[in-house]
Amino acid sequence: MLGAIDAEARLALREDVAIEAILASSLKGDSMYVDVGANRGQLLREAVRIAPHGRHIAFEPIPGLAAGVSREFPGVECRALALGAHKETRSFCHFTRLDGWSGLRRHPSISDSQGGPVLIDVEVSTLDAEMADMRPSVVKIDVEGAELAVLEGARSVLARAQPVVIFEHVREAAAMYGDAPDAPWELLTELGYRIFSVTGDGPFTRSRFGAAKGIVNWLAAPDA
Repeated sequence: MLGAIDAEARLALREDVAIEAILASSLKGDSMYVDVGANRGQLLREAVRIAPHGRHIAFEPIPGLAAGVSREFPGVECRALALGAHKETRSFCHFTRLDGWSGLRRHPSISDSQGGPVLIDVEVSTLDAEMADMRPSVVKIDVEGAELAVLEGARSVLARAQPVVIFEHVREAAAMYGDAPDAPWELLTELGYRIFSVTGDGPFTRSRFGAAKGIVNWLAAPDA
């Protein structure tokens, strides 16, 4: 059991280091970075450091966290919205003790005592609607299983701007939304991307992506 925990910790550390390297190689000083599911701005902080003169936009539906991001990063446009495939108002499960597990669907592995769940209503928009004609260099998506819906609502901006996309995808979390394990691969490859793990493995075929286990964070790179 301890060995499994240590392996997960090592993977998380490798992925964190790899994501920082991807940001460093993909952002210039004035590049635009978009953070979907900003939480407390953990990755946003690194993007702002690398691209201090860029226009950056963060999306965080939990009001208290969105306010905190706005205070800590006054130069960043933080919009208190969830993103999805279309505009609507949705119920959102805010785990007050484990806010990183919060989402539009309640994660079944988090008990009431662990998470302190509170249901709140949030506005959901789409990345296409929010970005208009902007051209981000990097888009990061971490929305606890709802990543496919965010990608579906971002087809225009992804096709137009071809940003690097860093996205979380865990089969069990995606299944909460009824999404097939290979659905993100299908959508992104249709838009001209190749799919890698953030640590550099790949490119992944559709079958290999759908069957992958143990990888949390992924990289979609434009097939230039």
